Amino acid sequence: MKIFLAISIVFLLSTLNLLLMDFLLGFSFYDSFLHLLNPFWVMSNAEYIMLAGLFLIVISQQIFMIIKKKEKRYPPN
Repeated sequence: MKIFLAISIVFLLSTLNLLLMDFLLGFSFYDSFLHLLNPFWVMSNAEYIMLAGLFLIVISQQIFMIIKKKEKRYPPN
């Protein structure tokens, strides 16, 4: 029960923090609520490029680890 209460408090505080930031930026309550439902609606093109770059870094790291593991298992003659 304590864990559920702690998680609920953290969730409510983080939601209120996001709403407050949108209010301080000048958005209406309706727009702020929509931003909470889908944060990708407020992203700019540069943020989409950064998100794609981070995904590419994570995927390429996994591919590199798989190749390295195969080379370690089957060394070249």
